[in-house]
Amino acid sequence: MKYYGLTDRGKMRRTNQDNYVIATNEVGDVFAIVCDGIGGGRGGDVASHLAVSYFSVAFASNQGFKEGKEVRSWIARHVEEANRLILKTGKENSELAGMGTTFCAVMITSAGNYLANIGDSRVYAYRNNDMFKAVTTDHTLVNDMIRHGELTRKEAASFPQKNVLTNALGVWENVRCDIEAYADRVDGFLVCSDGLYGYVSEKQIRRIIYDSDHLPNLRVKQLIKAALDAGGYDNITAILIDLEGAGMYE
Repeated sequence: MKYYGLTDRGKMRRTNQDNYVIATNEVGDVFAIVCDGIGGGRGGDVASHLAVSYFSVAFASNQGFKEGKEVRSWIARHVEEANRLILKTGKENSELAGMGTTFCAVMITSAGNYLANIGDSRVYAYRNNDMFKAVTTDHTLVNDMIRHGELTRKEAASFPQKNVLTNALGVWENVRCDIEAYADRVDGFLVCSDGLYGYVSEKQIRRIIYDSDHLPNLRVKQLIKAALDAGGYDNITAILIDLEGAGMYE
């Protein structure tokens, strides 16, 4: 397995509210997380940083999982703890009130591969030259409207509230986290913020991902460059996990 992650402020934002981590535990499992902060001032940056720091520390001491239900239970429990931490920090600091973050992750374990998602950052799964698709569901107002037949996908592209989240980490007392096993055979996963997929076409992302001649670090840098070339209107973060690669590239 090879993996690499990178974040960039972009060209238009004064700060980078994205944070990411590729954490490992005591048995070599991998937990790749992208968090895109929300909130005025420095709130979003603080929230996303708190989230990745919390999960990185918690996962580092994990001793592995014997079965899938242990993975689900671990993620659910620590999502609740991270939610409380961010919410408490926001309440104790008036300048951080209302802050929160997306949370999107892939966990690669001996008990299987698992996806976790809150908000609108995404995980994509791919098989080289065969399949590339989003495998998480955006928690957004526009996505809810599409599911309920109130909006078409074509109308959604220009919908004025298309970035409104219906779920986020650290904003409300109760948080909903999608946690799913992913058992299909794949060559790898891409975890990214909307600063990438929101401005770079899926066709272009797929073309870069399929470039097996390049290691994950070079492909990730190409993805970031593509988003910058498209205007760099938002913070951009991407993690690429190549499951087929021998060895490890960080």
